[in-house]
Amino acid sequence: MSAPLMEMYLSYGISALKGKCPALADGVTAVPSFTLLSHMSQPIGLDYFGVYDGFFGAYSAKHFAERLHIAVAMGIHDELVDEPPRYRQHPDDLEGWWRKTVLDAFRLVDEELVARVKTGIPVGCPAVFSLVLEKYIVLANRGAACKAVIYRGEEAVQLTSQRRPEVLFSNFSSVSRIQRLDLVFRPYFPEPKVLRVKREPRDKFLILATGSFWDKITPAEACNYIQKRLRTLQIMSCKTSLHDTGSLTILANELAEYAILKGCQRNVTIVIILFKNFRDEHHPGTSKK
Repeated sequence: MSAPLMEMYLSYGISALKGKCPALADGVTAVPSFTLLSHMSQPIGLDYFGVYDGFFGAYSAKHFAERLHIAVAMGIHDELVDEPPRYRQHPDDLEGWWRKTVLDAFRLVDEELVARVKTGIPVGCPAVFSLVLEKYIVLANRGAACKAVIYRGEEAVQLTSQRRPEVLFSNFSSVSRIQRLDLVFRPYFPEPKVLRVKREPRDKFLILATGSFWDKITPAEACNYIQKRLRTLQIMSCKTSLHDTGSLTILANELAEYAILKGCQRNVTIVIILFKNFRDEHHPGTSKK
């Protein structure tokens, strides 16, 4: 028996707060049906969400927020129009297909960034993004400060690596001043981790957030906070759609402010992607449109 298809419901909310910093340096992107940007005649049904940590400065994060999803869309387009498409040449290596597409996109945006900044300015961008498709999610993260967490059933599951960035300040006290400057100003471009996560009917929502948020909030705490607010406040309207972001953005802002109250010292940037209409789930008599 074939597996049931996922419910084609999706909504999202975003929050980007400067916290205790003088300015907002993080970046965030939410692009429904983003492959339309590549002018495809037959757009793929997927949606792009990403957060970009401004640890290395606002310029890097802004550049990635503006360019990475476009580079991914271009890569998908190039792969599909190739004769024959590579995914048809290797149909059993779908994860490899996505990995190549994502890595190529990161390299392109990295090269653009290096070409545009002045010498001596630190560049690089820890980031995490998701491509949400009907049957699975593609995730990519670089510099594990940024994390993706899914609420699956009643469990918070961290999907991305827990490895911290090791380029800056590694054995910092034991190196010379010249070596320290090299560590501070060289680009931070480790290879991102790419994985494909099968969607399950019990998946409720996905959280993407930058490092300062996860420094103070555990995955379980974040998921429990969202679950409780969705249940008690009934913030979702029965006609919520992908483009109706207001209610979930209120929730994302509440969660970001909660992290700041708990002591986050830097920017806090969050995307919440909801896979189920909680109003329907907790009010079975509500008709679906």
